[in-house]
Amino acid sequence: MATDKVKNEIVVKAMFMYGICLVALLIVIGRVIWLNTSKSGDLSKDAASVIEMHVEGMRGDIRSSDGRILASSMPSYELRWDLSLPRLSENGLFEKNVDSLAECVSKLFGDSTAAHYAASFRKGYAAKNGYLFIKNHVTRSQLLKARTFPIFNLGRMKGGFIVQNNYSRVTPHGELARRAIGYIDKNGGVVGIEKSCNNILAGTNGKLRMTKRAGGGYFPMDSYTGNIEPVDGCDIVSTIDVEIQDIAESAVREVVEKHKASFGLAMVMEVKTGKIRAMVNIGDDRHIGKYSEDVNYAVARRLPPGSTFKLASMIAIMEKTDLGIEDSIYLDGKPYKVQGRDITDDHDIKPGFYTVKQIFERSYNVGMLKLVRNAYPTPADEVEFTGRLGKMNFANTTGVELVGEPIPVFRQAGDPQYWNTGSLEVMSIGYETEFTPLQMLTFYNAVANDGRMMKPMLVEKVMFHGNVKEIRKPETINSSICSKSTISKVKQLLLSVVENGTASNIKMDGFKMAGKTGTAQLIENGKRTGHSASFAGYFPADNPKYSCIVVICKPTQGDIYGRSLAAPVFKTIAESIYTRDRDLHRGTNFNILSYEDKKQLPDFKYGDRAILDRLFSEFNVTVDNVDKAQSLFISNDKEKDKINLYPVSIRRNKMPNVKGMGLRDAMYLLRQQNLKVTVVGRGVVKKQSIQPDTDLNGGEKITIELAVN
Repeated sequence: MATDKVKNEIVVKAMFMYGICLVALLIVIGRVIWLNTSKSGDLSKDAASVIEMHVEGMRGDIRSSDGRILASSMPSYELRWDLSLPRLSENGLFEKNVDSLAECVSKLFGDSTAAHYAASFRKGYAAKNGYLFIKNHVTRSQLLKARTFPIFNLGRMKGGFIVQNNYSRVTPHGELARRAIGYIDKNGGVVGIEKSCNNILAGTNGKLRMTKRAGGGYFPMDSYTGNIEPVDGCDIVSTIDVEIQDIAESAVREVVEKHKASFGLAMVMEVKTGKIRAMVNIGDDRHIGKYSEDVNYAVARRLPPGSTFKLASMIAIMEKTDLGIEDSIYLDGKPYKVQGRDITDDHDIKPGFYTVKQIFERSYNVGMLKLVRNAYPTPADEVEFTGRLGKMNFANTTGVELVGEPIPVFRQAGDPQYWNTGSLEVMSIGYETEFTPLQMLTFYNAVANDGRMMKPMLVEKVMFHGNVKEIRKPETINSSICSKSTISKVKQLLLSVVENGTASNIKMDGFKMAGKTGTAQLIENGKRTGHSASFAGYFPADNPKYSCIVVICKPTQGDIYGRSLAAPVFKTIAESIYTRDRDLHRGTNFNILSYEDKKQLPDFKYGDRAILDRLFSEFNVTVDNVDKAQSLFISNDKEKDKINLYPVSIRRNKMPNVKGMGLRDAMYLLRQQNLKVTVVGRGVVKKQSIQPDTDLNGGEKITIELAVN
């Protein structure tokens, strides 16, 4: 009996335990069902307290060929205010400080009154706005000041002050090469290098999990293993040379503004490589009422080339006939009739024999028409003519890295829709066909390069955090656009244009340039709308390093011709580059002592002793006072047939005398003294706001004014 009693007690206890477990299980099941039905809204609310935010990778820089920044992403800040924070209501914190805060914010940004800010803050406070926008594009110095303001000085947890990091794109050189560089929007590059290299420049966004804590505001969950670090974009080193770009832009802008043109452009290309050292586009931006870099005309605008195309026609003629530049044809002085109209020259031509050289250098239209028709008399010959032009790449784009280059308007002989009687003659002088200035420059560059046509380059290298990832090598489009003998002949013709022909107004002693003028009538929608004046060529003529094209479109005041508008701009660019590029002077046998007039001693800037010593040596200039001028930087003056040297004093915490120096040397000395420098103008330093030998503490602001001699 005792045994049965024990068994019964065990059974009862077991059933009791099973009962407890069953009840617990039912409670859990019921809780799950309840959570998934009546409380689903609360679950969603809880889930919303954890979010994933994209963290932007920094966009890479665009740099000039010498490493200077052309476009960069600079950090800026966005300020917001969490006005739903309960602490703002404690002890009247908000009302006691809102007016003084509004006053501080108004003074800091200067974009609105204190009353307006106060009204905005009160409206947000009444609505318990947890993310009230205050200001975007805030600098770091502004942020530091804002952190000292009432309430904001309590930080995010206690005062609700929210700071978000952003990046804004800046161009330190302003408008310089703006369209070649391009710009971006929220989706990345829109135009220029920014667009064509967007995949390289753009970083990879990361992910960061954020949680909302009591009191408002999201905070990063740094320990979350699913966070992904952003990856910065790569830097692009462009082919643009800032100094050459600045030279070309100033020259184009002056002529465009003076003659009230629709736009003007210039490009400078390195002959052997196709690297574009300058790309200027100055257009009349009617939206802002001034000239600016608004459209990349050089790459995207097709224009009739006018007489600059006569070079291509002459190559085709010489390849067909083996014609020499001293061979002649008879011109009767009468108009050439084609397509029902008379084609004449701008000035009367007396009947007589004219050499090929004379016809080209003086840009005689009638002479060119007769030469091309004599060389290509039949329809089959006309097909050969356009075929030869096609081999010079006139039917194709250049393949430049920029997006938006159009296919040329190029008519093929025999095309029943576009080729007519007389099309041969009209095309030969640059009409019934259209090319972009870049396409024409690529052709002229090929002639300068002894027939080898190079693909235009705008990107030299790709770098990541200072390390080279990729080096872009020059590419050849066409190894030979024509025979070497023809290249030799047309080079003589291009030189003759400057020496004796339509561009003789830009001829210089001691520095030879070669090229061709062009003036084209523009027709849009069947109406004449103006002219484009152009000049394309290269320099130095005997050993070309640079090619260049200048186009001034639709001038409305003054002259309209390539000779008087575009050619002088070409000269300014070429001359300025020539004086700065030491490679262009190598091998020149210049001796100052050979000049009878000793007043022709060159002017030398003040500056780096080692560089000036090298210049004195190369130009065979006699110098004096050398022993007394033993310093890193020197000044100088001229005396009869020699240059006198003087030391430039450089003492710590003393203002140096930088007058007479170029910008590079002046900036070196001023930065050695920890000065904050503002530069006005270009050329040689003429004025400095802090006088020489003034005591310095470091950190002072100085303005230096530069001017061209």
